[in-house]
Amino acid sequence: MGDTVTVRSARSTEGEALVSSVNAPRREPADVLLDKLAAIRLKVSCEAPLAGTDIADPGIMDWQGEATLSIRPGDDESSAGWWTHANAALSAEDIGSGGLKFQVLRATGLVVDLWSVQDVFTALKARNQDYAEFLPLFGGRGSFGQLTLAEELDDMLEPGGGRVVIMSRVLLAPAWHGLRGIGSLLVARLLRWLTDDARVVALRRFPAEPNEQDADIPEIHGPAMNQAQHIWRSLAFEPFTDQVWIMDPRMSAHHQAVQSLAGQLGLTQPDR
Repeated sequence: MGDTVTVRSARSTEGEALVSSVNAPRREPADVLLDKLAAIRLKVSCEAPLAGTDIADPGIMDWQGEATLSIRPGDDESSAGWWTHANAALSAEDIGSGGLKFQVLRATGLVVDLWSVQDVFTALKARNQDYAEFLPLFGGRGSFGQLTLAEELDDMLEPGGGRVVIMSRVLLAPAWHGLRGIGSLLVARLLRWLTDDARVVALRRFPAEPNEQDADIPEIHGPAMNQAQHIWRSLAFEPFTDQVWIMDPRMSAHHQAVQSLAGQLGLTQPDR
């Protein structure tokens, strides 16, 4: 129990033993996946050091988020076979009693507390180049000792908030791409649980997990980059540098965009 395995094919022997959909009506993959939206579960895990310096700066918290779907013996056969579609999940975990939990999205990032961070510049550079790209967000120290934002960024934002939320990487299982914006909604709903008291939310303009082979193929990388930027614009993010896009969580544009997207997907609960 608790073992995690990578999903290698559309038909896992574990899953075939769990659910049989031989007698279920044949349906298009997109319809099957979209029917599962209300069953998706979101999880955000956070970790910060009690004390330290550089990469262990106690004013910076690492976070990991995921969206998952679980199947168990006896699930409705008409929709239980969603996971058998190729690339429908990033990984699968045994949850006991014959059940499996499938990860359809994962994301990682940081939360920077402007009032308690010691040296954000050293801390971000000590991590990796991805995080170093967020250094232009920050300025010097304010009159009360707090870390300030870069003046140009501060002028773009409404007053309030004492944290910077950063999303560095996000990966969505390929079968969910292009399904009426479900990936955008999952990202937005994950970020919602991290943006209490946020001054700004920032992400890399192309935060997909690296694929060195695709990065060298313009026909693949170029359209993917354009699609990512379209997604961020639709969620009220805007460019701040060549590599970093930002969103003001105090402006209504983002919340209205997420609410509209949820409505289009048939998820009527208001997003506030």
